[in-house]
Amino acid sequence: MKMGRLDKYARQFKRKEPTKVLPIRMPESIYNQFRERCEDLGLSMSEAGYLLIKEEIESDVYASYTNEVAVTTNSLQTPIQKEDAPTTKVVGRKTSLPSTRWTSASYEIENELPCPLCNQWYSKANFSRHVKNHNFTTREILESHQEIINQMIEHRKDN
Repeated sequence: MKMGRLDKYARQFKRKEPTKVLPIRMPESIYNQFRERCEDLGLSMSEAGYLLIKEEIESDVYASYTNEVAVTTNSLQTPIQKEDAPTTKVVGRKTSLPSTRWTSASYEIENELPCPLCNQWYSKANFSRHVKNHNFTTREILESHQEIINQMIEHRKDN
């Protein structure tokens, strides 16, 4: 017969600590299989459930501890390959084409954008909020008033 997780706990010690009850619902077929397995090992179903839960919790603690140790000791490990050894470059996916997303970058000067309706420059961070007062989006106002904006940009570059 194959050794299961509960075999190593068959009739071990009991703790003297306050306990809580954990009612569990499961399909009848699993309940019957588990009951039979517990009887074979001389364990009550409560003891077996406790041992399984305890092992699960302790394995999580062990895993987190070993991960922590691994993280702190990684820097102590010597590299597998010499630092001056040639390496093989792994070719990833092809570089992407330039984005087709619209940006206001071509209209920016010193992190500001021109408002053609006010004939003033506003912070790029606040520009969208400002143009909403004119009932436009940033793109709409900049693209629909190209001539005035070009004059503002030239004037700003000259000064």
